[in-house]
Formats: sequence, C-alpha cells, structure tokens
Amino acid sequence: MSLIRKLFDRQKFQQATITLIGPPKAGKTTFVRYIETGKPVLEETHTTLGIEIRRNKVEIDGWKLAAIDTGGQQLYQQTFWELAVQQANAVIFVVDSTVREDNNPELYSLTKEQFSYALDIIPENIPLLILLNKQDLKDMNPMSPKEAFDIFKNLPLHNRTLAYVPCSAKYGEGVEDALRWLVEKLPT
Repeated sequence: MSLIRKLFDRQKFQQATITLIGPPKAGKTTFVRYIETGKPVLEETHTTLGIEIRRNKVEIDGWKLAAIDTGGQQLYQQTFWELAVQQANAVIFVVDSTVREDNNPELYSLTKEQFSYALDIIPENIPLLILLNKQDLKDMNPMSPKEAFDIFKNLPLHNRTLAYVPCSAKYGEGVEDALRWLVEKLPT
C-alpha cells in the first residue's frame, strides 16, 4: 500500500473538549491523569489551582478528547468554571462518593451547592456526566447512582442528557464506561 493511501485510510477522529468540574479533592485530576496514561494513579496528585488545559488528547471510539481540569475551590468556581464550560462539548461533574451528610456535612453541602451552580452555567444541550468517584474505598460505603440521584433530584435537571456513573479514577474502574457514555452523547 502506498504512503499516500495509508495516510488517507487512517481513521479520521472527531474532536471534542470535556471539562471537569466539582468540589476539591473529588478526583478530577486523578481522572484526567488516568485517561491520559491508562495506568493506576497511585501517587498523590497536586491540587489544581485555577484551570489546566491538558495537552494529551485521549482517543476513544473515533473521538479525540481534550480535557480541561478545573480547581474545585470556591474561588475558582466563580472565576474559571464558566470559562471552562464555554469551551466544552461535554461536562463531567466529579463527586467524592464517600462524602455523605452524616460524615462530612460541610463538604456534602458544598458539593450540592456547586452542583446547583454547575446546572446554572452548563447549557442544557451539553451532555453532563456525574462521576461518582472513589468507589474503590469500599470500607467508606461509597454512594450508588440511585443515592446520588436522590441527593440531586430536587435540583433543576430539566431535560438534560445526564448520567450517574460510579468509578474509581485511581484504578480506572468505570472510567471506560464513563467515556463511552460521553462519546455516545456527543453531537456528531
């Protein structure tokens, strides 16, 4: 096969940008690091300050995905989340699924508050994945998708394309399911 034919026979990828938002220490950077390397993220990740546009694109099912990782602190929520969401074809809201009202009321309240804010800034036509991270912490009884739905059901979800996917960003469990759902929902 000639070189020119090889070039034209290559799979053509569609491009999309995913933005990750959510409370601090939920696992946004760990998720991005896992999808970039495909390997467990065993070392501690740094806290994202502000916004980080990742250069390594992830290829899945004919798509090349670029990631925008945002800081979860309230300071960055107001400053950078809206900017990052404006660049997105899909949004992942990362939740630490071990945080419950009875074991960490402050972070639980912050998570609900930030999710409510996210709904205000994410256009309804953008797919929204709620990633229930830290499922590997079985001894902390991580929440199920049903429990997360019950927590957020009173918020204005309207007619959004939305899913709750459990995962362990650290070990990669559920990550492929999350990405496959996203690319299925991206407009072509």
